[in-house]
Amino acid sequence: MNEADKKWLAAHVSADVLFDEPMRRYTTFRIGGPVDALVTVKTEQELKDTIVWARDKGHPIMILGAGSNLLVRDGGVRGLVFKLADEFEEIRLVTRVNSSRTVITAGAAVLVRLLGKFALDQGLAGLNFTLGIPGSLGGATRMNAGAWGGCMADCISSIRVLNRYGDIVNMNRDQLRFSYRGLDLEKGTIILSSRFKLDYTDRGALQKEAIRMQKERRLTQPLSLPSAGSVFRNPSGQKAAGELIDQAGLKGLRVGEAEVSTKHANFIVNKGHAKASDVLELIRQIQEAVFKRYSVNLEPEVIVIGQEKSS
Repeated sequence: MNEADKKWLAAHVSADVLFDEPMRRYTTFRIGGPVDALVTVKTEQELKDTIVWARDKGHPIMILGAGSNLLVRDGGVRGLVFKLADEFEEIRLVTRVNSSRTVITAGAAVLVRLLGKFALDQGLAGLNFTLGIPGSLGGATRMNAGAWGGCMADCISSIRVLNRYGDIVNMNRDQLRFSYRGLDLEKGTIILSSRFKLDYTDRGALQKEAIRMQKERRLTQPLSLPSAGSVFRNPSGQKAAGELIDQAGLKGLRVGEAEVSTKHANFIVNKGHAKASDVLELIRQIQEAVFKRYSVNLEPEVIVIGQEKSS
């Protein structure tokens, strides 16, 4: 990125623009090299204007949520990484459909667990499964994040997006093609917000369910160490990925300071100063060992971006 482009960004974005910013500060893995420009935007219009400019200039772009399902390579990221703030962090109760149902909308930067807490406080069923998901809503929608038998596809009624042509449009539920841990969107589409139709229920029962879920999560997941959550998708028609990895005897396997969690085998944890290359090598070794033993190809769920560090 040349100096003229840096000056344009600094002059046209109302919030922060940070150049050569280490991505490790923005991922739950605490791993990642520098990004050319980390741009914080506060409104849909500001995002749209900056995206259109970046595309015209040929700069690669991506949206950064909570960095919870993300591994950034050690060489960092070229182009612009956008963080969404202010307008994108709002949760609103839009309208009450009837005595038993209401509609809420939430911006793409809303933390999913806070969305779940909002619904819980309102006595709205259907989002308790989100209380243990560490990501933001935009990423959770695109990944069709799920837990405890629930997923985003179960409760989203529509989404608002910025499409590849620079238009802001609404997409209804019948236009959304969800799959296991995925949502099929045209390349270049950016999720701005999601809307939910939820039913009122007994708040006390919801709270009991939430407490049970949170207790089990603390007992079974390595929450005290940096990680990106589940590393692999659960293979169709097979045992869960974590169970396969555990039975292959891989808990505690290390490369550098990256380790297969001894608490949950589908988590890789950063024991201190792990590098992305350590994690990627550990992923390769896990895949090789599980395939050798079970003839099952484990597909990573974590998203890998950026470039290798030059030697």
